[in-house]
Amino acid sequence: MLHFPPLSSVCCVNRPMTSDFDDEDDHHLSGLDDETTSPFNLDDIPNTHAVDPDDAVPQSDVLDGVFFRQEPHETEGRTWEQTTVTNTRLSALRRTFRTNDRASAIKLLHRRVNLHLDKDLKTASDDPKLLWDGSKHFLDYLLIVAGSIGLHAFLPNTVSDHNFTLTLDFRLQRREFRPKFGKLGFDPTASMMAIGEGHSSELWLGFCPISHVEDLSAAHASPLLNEKHGDTRLSSTRYRMGVMFLAYVLAMIPTLPIQIMHRYGDARATSFSTWSINDATNVLSQPKIRLRLQDATTVHHLIMSKWESWVTNAPRYWKADGWLQQHVPLSIACRYGQNQAIASSDPQALEVEARNWAEERSYADIRYMSMAIATHISCRSVVTWEEIPIEEILPYHDVLYDGPDPEYRRIIDLHDHPAWDADTDREINIYDVEGRRVPRFLGITDDPNPCGLLVDLETIPQLFSSCMPNEDHSLDVDADLPDHQPLRINVYPQAFLRKFGHIQANSILPHFHKFVTQVQRCITRGQPENVDSDSDEDGDEDHNESGDDDRVPHRRNVDHDGELIPPAIIASACQFYNELSHRIRPSAALHEVQQGKITAALAGAYANRKQKKIYDNRVKECTAALPHERYNDKIAINDVPRDLRLENIYIVQLDSLKPEKRNGGSIYADIIIPLSRAWSHPHVCDALRPHLAVFSPTAFPQIYQWMTFGITSLLELIWDHQQPLLAKGLKPSPQMIEICASLERALAYAHTGNAKGLPTLSPMLRIVAETTGTLPVAVSPAQWPTVTRFNVPATASKRTQMLAYSLEHYEAYCAEFHIQLSINNPPDNVFLQYEPNLRHAIIIALVALQSYVADVKALVAAGVKKVCDALEDQDTHQSNIKAKTRRTNLQKWLSCNNPLGYLDKAFEYLLRCVVDDPAEYGLGLPNPTKNQLSIQEFAKRICLMCRDNVSLVIGAPLISCSPSSMIFKVAIVYMSRYKPPNAPQAADTFLQNAFIIAANHLHINHIPWHAAGGNGRRPRKPIFESWMNLGKSTNVQSNMKHAVMTLNPATAASHRAQASDVRAAWSACSITLQELPDYLTRAVPPEEFSERNVVWEKADKTNPISRKIYTHVFAAFNMSTPLHQLALIVAIFVSKVLPDLFYHPDDRPDLDTLTSEAKITRAARALPWKANKARRGCTVPSHFVAMVTVFIIAVFDRDSPLHGQGGFPEAWNKKHTPKGISSLNLIRLGLARGRTGRIWKGGKLDTDWSILNRDEVAKFHADVMALLEDRQHGPYNVAIKLFGRYKASQLNGTLTVNPVVAILKRPASDTNGADRTGSGSTKRRRV
Repeated sequence: MLHFPPLSSVCCVNRPMTSDFDDEDDHHLSGLDDETTSPFNLDDIPNTHAVDPDDAVPQSDVLDGVFFRQEPHETEGRTWEQTTVTNTRLSALRRTFRTNDRASAIKLLHRRVNLHLDKDLKTASDDPKLLWDGSKHFLDYLLIVAGSIGLHAFLPNTVSDHNFTLTLDFRLQRREFRPKFGKLGFDPTASMMAIGEGHSSELWLGFCPISHVEDLSAAHASPLLNEKHGDTRLSSTRYRMGVMFLAYVLAMIPTLPIQIMHRYGDARATSFSTWSINDATNVLSQPKIRLRLQDATTVHHLIMSKWESWVTNAPRYWKADGWLQQHVPLSIACRYGQNQAIASSDPQALEVEARNWAEERSYADIRYMSMAIATHISCRSVVTWEEIPIEEILPYHDVLYDGPDPEYRRIIDLHDHPAWDADTDREINIYDVEGRRVPRFLGITDDPNPCGLLVDLETIPQLFSSCMPNEDHSLDVDADLPDHQPLRINVYPQAFLRKFGHIQANSILPHFHKFVTQVQRCITRGQPENVDSDSDEDGDEDHNESGDDDRVPHRRNVDHDGELIPPAIIASACQFYNELSHRIRPSAALHEVQQGKITAALAGAYANRKQKKIYDNRVKECTAALPHERYNDKIAINDVPRDLRLENIYIVQLDSLKPEKRNGGSIYADIIIPLSRAWSHPHVCDALRPHLAVFSPTAFPQIYQWMTFGITSLLELIWDHQQPLLAKGLKPSPQMIEICASLERALAYAHTGNAKGLPTLSPMLRIVAETTGTLPVAVSPAQWPTVTRFNVPATASKRTQMLAYSLEHYEAYCAEFHIQLSINNPPDNVFLQYEPNLRHAIIIALVALQSYVADVKALVAAGVKKVCDALEDQDTHQSNIKAKTRRTNLQKWLSCNNPLGYLDKAFEYLLRCVVDDPAEYGLGLPNPTKNQLSIQEFAKRICLMCRDNVSLVIGAPLISCSPSSMIFKVAIVYMSRYKPPNAPQAADTFLQNAFIIAANHLHINHIPWHAAGGNGRRPRKPIFESWMNLGKSTNVQSNMKHAVMTLNPATAASHRAQASDVRAAWSACSITLQELPDYLTRAVPPEEFSERNVVWEKADKTNPISRKIYTHVFAAFNMSTPLHQLALIVAIFVSKVLPDLFYHPDDRPDLDTLTSEAKITRAARALPWKANKARRGCTVPSHFVAMVTVFIIAVFDRDSPLHGQGGFPEAWNKKHTPKGISSLNLIRLGLARGRTGRIWKGGKLDTDWSILNRDEVAKFHADVMALLEDRQHGPYNVAIKLFGRYKASQLNGTLTVNPVVAILKRPASDTNGADRTGSGSTKRRRV
């Protein structure tokens, strides 16, 4: 397998070391809008048919890979660090690819690769034979936000335009506002409403708080879009408000076919739940509503004039939460992906562009304009240089300089200034008045293709600032920006090249501040004010002829009242990436190699009939050409783009502009042009060039093919082997699908940058030579990575399957995978008490029931959320409180490990989220049918409904059309392989028992049921408001009823349900000893009796004998076995006397007087129970319930691993004796007898001490159970039997002391004949 950590342990990557909405009117809504475009973003992942974005390599790992090179280990092994290191050249990978040597490419994946780049494939960026150009500029993103109510952002700055059209579409409720750069002036969470398209832009209404419209400071203080925010879509209620207002306005235009019956939906309504949009207007029945300019202008004026009165007259329930009164709709136009050329070098084109900007819209009421200005940096290899005649240079420049810096440069005479430096063999640069280089030579090339450019990820941070990765692996510097925000850089290595790739930052290069400052001074209103205390007092703005002032870096403007004016321009972000991404990946959803198509085709073999068409299309597409082959076709053309695209994101705050600058023409001329051309200034380009990697035109973009050839070769082998099997209707193995998914994900990361290096294959992955019909790759089921001890498989294909087919499809597939792993490699140390065939069936049943529990959680979550939405629609204080309470308890219930049981308050949380009225909590979970169901009947229903040869309709308790219903059918097929042959009745019992045991393990105590039936058809579908308990009722003791009277209703209901459910989990530490008999009839031990209550030390890992013994006892424990039940009772009583499990040395008798077994036993039992302050770890009752029970059973069970060791293992004794769990205390408790004086130091079983025989154990157990029948004094009498009267009397409060028995504080002898003292006397006594 590939070593690639993010892929759920399925693979990893080497580092080459290089030098919620309701369904109302759903049929009118468009889809989820997954294919909508969005601003190009290096961090994007596909929204459909994609590899799982949740597992993308985090930036912390990428930065570690870039900056912290790991030392290689030469030894072979299973870990990435131990794989063999191989040195190879890029040219060798090129040769392997060109000769189609798949075997060598795959073999290389088994090693860590130290990659060397050949000089003919990668050129130094300072090579004098490189010709650089940065004259091409583009506008790729534009976000316009109005500053007041109306359609200001949509309307052109003209009174007539016959080409103008706005297309409104109110079926876009589910469209999210996707821009990740820019500024709105308010939080977009639950505030954005898509309303259509126009002028190549998406049209939005943003419901902005009135405070942010009226107060500029509040708007300016709002976060940028690249900061985290919630779902932008309006809630269903607020969406309805927006549509109704727009329908109300559109209905006023007589030329439009919009009608409205009532502007607020329904005049008689008191809630949104009683009407729909279609009841009130036909606006949703119009697929598109096209507005001419005069129509749009009319709508604009109507919105401005009618909004306030419309809100004022709205019904009370519309305004209950205050949102409508506190927000106004602002128009927002968003345009991205157009990649339009700007800032042309042609003066005539510049005039046309400026005129277009002036006419596009009026900026008088626009508050923010966010834009992405891109420049393409190209580089070509020059064969020779041809000098440009001086006569062709001088007409364009009145004066020339020898340097770009105005403070140090000198005017030169071009006739006397040499053009070439013979010593350095480089051109002697000259500069114009703006500091830009004036070329004196023309480069002559013989290759029409430019070089491929990437960013050097190791050195690029130096360009921003001198820094190293901080603790959280981000790159933080003082960016010296207007808002002084720290700078964060994300890096995206390309083609598995560790140190070369793309970057994204949340600000621009500091080298641009000079140009931004110049633009700010030109366009910002008000008077300049120096804020640097070291600046000149006169604040001379024109410090030098370029307008640059390095000594006064911070300037700000103030108005006539001295109030600070916010900066007119904010540098928001930047990203540097190769232009190839625009050709290969115009958006995240369209990258061929990032869509998991091969995985989707293979996994489709598990699809149902409804998904067969999707499956057929995937297979057909891959049969025609695999994704990487399609990619190869795209880059095969010679003119594939190779330039480096440098994008800066700027935000213009138009309220800070001078009045004469607040127009499209000035914005274009005074902002866009200078900022676009800044890249070509030596101040920027000379600083950037050393941080670029230059690849020859023959190496880029082919380097992607060479570096991923091993992966694509494996993918081809897998497809060639599996495609004939698919044609025969056979299913690929899940292992093969997951290996394919891992390879596709690695390939996708190579193209997107979320990777650290060239992949290596785990030694557990076996690759067979290219032989027809042979499985190309395989992994032993025993070695497949799992995420729990029950062999839940780690997978890499989840998102691909989920989006190509459905989540249900993936869960059914994963369950079958889980079943196969469990069969081939049963989990260790579980269900060992059952014979092998039943054990296999139980493990399979466990997989199916886990899926069933997941489906029940989904059922409850959907039902509760729908009810909560309806409560919130009522918009009353009480209903909102109810909704919040139910949602909170739902989340708590969903997080429980055993949601259908009682542990961790699962029952209480379920009760509180399901039951509407808190006054009804005391009644427990609703059961409208009043039916009863046992666990046996539950298992029987599963078997009857899910057999292939039974046509019984699936109904409660199973959930029809859910993943679990399909998984149950698969599980029963696999379970049937282990059932008794030729015995139908025994086979049925076998299957049912397996489900019962698995259900007990998962604590499935209550299940959803169907609604109560009426006179019509009997309901079958389970609902979240009807439940069935699977436990058999028992009589609830009066003391239990009394105990719950003081509890809250939900907790009391939980206790009552547990008390009457023989299968319910219970806690020995949470009940009184008087209540213990009620729980001893349970089918399950207390929750304390589990391995999680055993503390394992380091010694237990080196010597696992103790763990082996515990595993054996836990697996064999049975509540109905007298020894096991007695051990548990004793352990519970021992947990009540902690920490008094020791004795004082002075209390030990004279050994010379102990001449018989009876005397030795009596002497041990007479020892007073005391604490030992030197011993720690003797105070946690839950630990002792588990450990004492296991100790007793292990000692008495001669078949346990404790025996046959020639005495108890040293590790066992070290674990228990310091805690007071010892053979001596078995004697003191009456469970053993002493034989020799060696018992004080432990002694050897059957030599120095002996245990009760089977009959004596049975009698001891019967006596204890008889004593416990007396609810009032029974526990006290048991304590006397175990500890003596004195210690039992000390437990007053824990149990009820019998005053007749406890009449003496220091009894002379016990009922069992043993003398006990407890006065704490330090004198030695004689026995």
